[in-house]
Amino acid sequence: MKRIFFSLILLAASVIPGLAQDAIKVPESWDKLAAKADEVVKVTMDKKMLQFASKFMDSEGDDEGRKIIQKLNGIYVRSLEFKNEGEFTENDVAPVRAQLQGPEWSRIVQVESKSDKEHVEIFIKYVNNVAQGLVVLSEEPRELVLVHLDGPINPEDLDDLSGNFGIPKSVHGPKKATTAQPKPAPAVKK
Repeated sequence: MKRIFFSLILLAASVIPGLAQDAIKVPESWDKLAAKADEVVKVTMDKKMLQFASKFMDSEGDDEGRKIIQKLNGIYVRSLEFKNEGEFTENDVAPVRAQLQGPEWSRIVQVESKSDKEHVEIFIKYVNNVAQGLVVLSEEPRELVLVHLDGPINPEDLDDLSGNFGIPKSVHGPKKATTAQPKPAPAVKK
């Protein structure tokens, strides 16, 4: 019996640190960038904080957002806005992208606008064919944004969270599929 008990303790000890490491690590270089930024947004909300914060969501129209929040393990947002262009480089973003290269992560959206100098990527984490995380990485000439939604999520759910919990209003997912209503059959004349 003691062997089983100690085996369970060892198993739990080996599994628990892995669970805590699911959040995307924000590179240390971003702290240095934050010191140079004109505006900094840092949101770190674990499951308990999300449950608490969801109580403050507007009661009308936020039912979908509230349902999504109840499923998530955490929301982590870092947004840095600078006065001047060129305050950050690709070397500042590369450590984030490197964490999204594993077998569970897939880039599902990549938008590059040369005229606006914008680059946006959306990554999704699949575990056993179930979406278990989503990351939005957005680069503009004077702004750098990282949004990590940890837990069961669909890309379409981003619209329901946009503008809440530090997620910029400009962050949107693909449009939700609408179910088309069948057209009534034309009346047949006799």
